[in-house]
Amino acid sequence: MRAPMAALVAVVLAGLAQPADALSPRRPAPAVAPAHGVSGADLGGGAGARVPFLEYQAEDGRTNGTVIGPDWAYGTPAAEAVGRRAVRLEKPGQYVEFRLKKAADAVNVRYSVPDSADGRGIDATLGAYVDGRFAASLPVTSRYSWYYGQYPWSNDPADGGRRQIYDDARLMFGRTLPAGSTVRLQIGKGDTAPWYLVDTADFEQVAAPARQPRGALPVTSFGADPTGRTDASDAIQKAIDTASGTGRTVWIPPGTYKVTRHLIVDRVTVRGSGPWYSVLRGDGVGVYGRYAPDVSSDVHLADFALFGEVAERDDADQVNGIGGALAHSTVDDLWIQHTKVGVWMDGPFDGLALSHLRVLDQTADGVNFHDGVTHSSVTDSYVRGTGDDGLAMWSDQHPDTGDVFAHNTVKNPALANNIAVYGGGDNQVIGNAVSDTLVQGGGIHVGNRFGAVPLSGTTTIAGNLLQRTGTLDLFSHIGEGALWFWAADAPLDGDVEVHDNVIQDSAYEAVQFLGSSVDHVHLARDTVARAGTFAFQFNAPGSAEADSVNAFGLGAGGRYDCGSGFTLARGHGDHGWSDSRCGYPAPGPLQVSGLDQTLSFQTDAVGSTSDPQTVTLTNPTARPARIASISITGVYTLADTCGAFLAPGASCTVGIRFAPTQRGDRNGSLTVSDGTSAGRYQVHVSGRVVSSTVGNLAAGRPVTASSSHEGFPVANAVDSDTNTYWESEALTAPQSLTVDLGAPVATSRVTLKLNGGWGGRTQRLEVLSSSDGEHFTTDVPAADYVFDPTGDNNTVDIAIPTAERRYVRVQGTANNGAPGLQIAEFEVYAD
Repeated sequence: MRAPMAALVAVVLAGLAQPADALSPRRPAPAVAPAHGVSGADLGGGAGARVPFLEYQAEDGRTNGTVIGPDWAYGTPAAEAVGRRAVRLEKPGQYVEFRLKKAADAVNVRYSVPDSADGRGIDATLGAYVDGRFAASLPVTSRYSWYYGQYPWSNDPADGGRRQIYDDARLMFGRTLPAGSTVRLQIGKGDTAPWYLVDTADFEQVAAPARQPRGALPVTSFGADPTGRTDASDAIQKAIDTASGTGRTVWIPPGTYKVTRHLIVDRVTVRGSGPWYSVLRGDGVGVYGRYAPDVSSDVHLADFALFGEVAERDDADQVNGIGGALAHSTVDDLWIQHTKVGVWMDGPFDGLALSHLRVLDQTADGVNFHDGVTHSSVTDSYVRGTGDDGLAMWSDQHPDTGDVFAHNTVKNPALANNIAVYGGGDNQVIGNAVSDTLVQGGGIHVGNRFGAVPLSGTTTIAGNLLQRTGTLDLFSHIGEGALWFWAADAPLDGDVEVHDNVIQDSAYEAVQFLGSSVDHVHLARDTVARAGTFAFQFNAPGSAEADSVNAFGLGAGGRYDCGSGFTLARGHGDHGWSDSRCGYPAPGPLQVSGLDQTLSFQTDAVGSTSDPQTVTLTNPTARPARIASISITGVYTLADTCGAFLAPGASCTVGIRFAPTQRGDRNGSLTVSDGTSAGRYQVHVSGRVVSSTVGNLAAGRPVTASSSHEGFPVANAVDSDTNTYWESEALTAPQSLTVDLGAPVATSRVTLKLNGGWGGRTQRLEVLSSSDGEHFTTDVPAADYVFDPTGDNNTVDIAIPTAERRYVRVQGTANNGAPGLQIAEFEVYAD
């Protein structure tokens, strides 16, 4: 007799959910990743990294503080927390207490304290008590957290919004605390932060410091200062250069060494006494191989920590923990924190094995294999609190092939995906545990994006556990799947084998197909255990096959399909997702004004504040409706009359003002959350600084295009909303966008915009005009225009000779960011 489906899935989930937070023997990493195939044994050890610590959730401890959450809304403290909940402490004597299940002598705490008014952060402490007695003060800071504005984000609170509010701090107790001991984090008289959020506490029994290997060269013998008072960069580099090619090990004795630049390694082994003891710390610290084509090789790094001082994301600055190229090399048991990217590898090169890493609190990615990194692996590594993808393979110009991400734990990326595969071929993502994505991404993503070499060969996604992943996109207002496939730059037609995965508590849809077309995806023995909306969402034409794919606990239905043309062939043993519908159900019982429109704001100067606009929330039901949070992105201020619950039949209001700190459009989203994954209401807001009495002449005017890619109509280019955009079909010929101003009007400037949250790109464009709509003359010849989010908020101004024009056309022949022309706003001005 067949067991009930829920019982079967419970068994699967129990088997997969253990290793990420369990104290287990470390699995040895291969010298290089296997080039072909994965055996069944590789999937048998469970999902996630085998780590040396046990992670405790603050909300599960004893506390007299306030448990916050759950919440899934971007910009809220609960949504950024592990498990979407945390504990808030704000008065002396408030605490959260953990009872140890295993002996430990050290702890690493994930926490948040408020930022300073200028964004530079504050320093404080939080008391740690063992069995009721004061043991030590945990040092905490907000110097490396709290980012603002839009991509690539700033450290200026005036830019509005907030993200990446959590950080990590570690402490050794100096003695072993036996199982059953209590450890209390409590606000004392000397703990001066206005409040504290405690998310998790990772307790571990740290091994004794390793001894110096025989024949090794200690960096202290070259003058490196283990106290951190003087810069040790030159001394350590001299030790590395001396040992290079000799077979002797460079030894980092216990201590904290100030390092303020990249240490260049080649044909050398560098070891420390353990990541709790041997620490390289400083502004600019990093260990780098040489770049292709003259790459470093035979490098072995192990058993030390890298602590950077990166406080703001700058994509033009290489301040990564490990960088360059490291062929036929290994990196093992490193703790990397407060750098831009933990490990950013630039190919082409072959054969790197990363294992047992702890990568925390990065402003961008955790690990990125970029531009032709082949036959390389990341195994048994723990990545948490990144500002971009947790683990990524990006086949930029050269394909990543034969790479493996296996048995890793990736939690809480503040942007994008836990794990992403951008193009390449014959790569594998197996046995990983990923959780708690926040915005513009999902748990595992496969896509032809960012100019990557298109997917080819066979990509394997197997034996992974995805918990609370997927998001509601702030721009399109549609979900992004926990597991999603996006044919953005080109059709996605490489083979993708997806099997034995569990998708649990997906925010919106569990599996999504998006873009021009997606084919050759094969799913087998996968389980969807609760999803906010659908098991499958089709936003692309194409096809896939499903065999023994089971789903239960779906918030909206089996499949979302609004005439996509996608075919999902069903095999044997599929259950729970046979129905299909077009469109999302309402997120909950509330009625929210403005859901189907964009609220537009304007001011006449930077630094001034717009008149307010109001959004009204109404509870039409006979039961109280929960309001978990009300938040907004961008340079907007909120004032609301809503509490934690809205009574039956009652209404409340949210007042919004636009308060810009610089010129240009500043878009955002107001989010009202009921605390459930798909229980989010969003209202678009758009603000601009207007310094002329004559505004955009093209706004809302009739507009035509040479072509429009499905889902991105031409009307998006004149709707005064950069959250929406027009995109042409692939650039097989010049593509164009033409606006009719209604009558001849004196014009002298065209402004083209993309969303300020996008990455930059270059488009080759020219401007033409006509009096009759048929015969066009060139006003500005074709040229390359750079859309830069960092300097100009992805806005390009093109001066045209002052003249009367009725029809204005922009025509393009190239875009290095997408296969078609892209314009979010096409604006025409008299001045």
